[in-house]
Amino acid sequence: MPRIFGLNIIAVLVSAIALFFVGFLFYGLFFTDLWVGLQGFTDAQMLAADENMAAGMLHGFLISLVTAIFIGLALERFGSDSMMSSIKSVVLLWAGFAVTTLAYGFVYAMQPFMLFVLDASHLLVGFIVVAVVQTLLDGVAVKSEYA
Repeated sequence: MPRIFGLNIIAVLVSAIALFFVGFLFYGLFFTDLWVGLQGFTDAQMLAADENMAAGMLHGFLISLVTAIFIGLALERFGSDSMMSSIKSVVLLWAGFAVTTLAYGFVYAMQPFMLFVLDASHLLVGFIVVAVVQTLLDGVAVKSEYA
């Protein structure tokens, strides 16, 4: 398989698509009304979002791709030796970086606590999905040169 920075390109792309799909499930299917309500979007903002849907989707996928790349690099660096080890590693990343970064919105921007919970849940599920997909497709977690 072709590799960039030691990562299997196919595994990274599939995990990025899976992460993007998790976002669709959370925000586009299961929790749409809750998310829109918690964000406090106006009708004008919703219309503008609809008009710029393609650009938003592209940007969302690029964010998913970058996230998948860096999770892959972290798993490689951690040198996890099993699926459970990979999952534990991404939960650690999630707790230490994603949750704490999201907390700024709750603490300083006075965003609703439920929005924090929804976004944190999305990222937890997404990080785990990326780790599972990359480990299943390439065993990236067990191929570390650092272990």
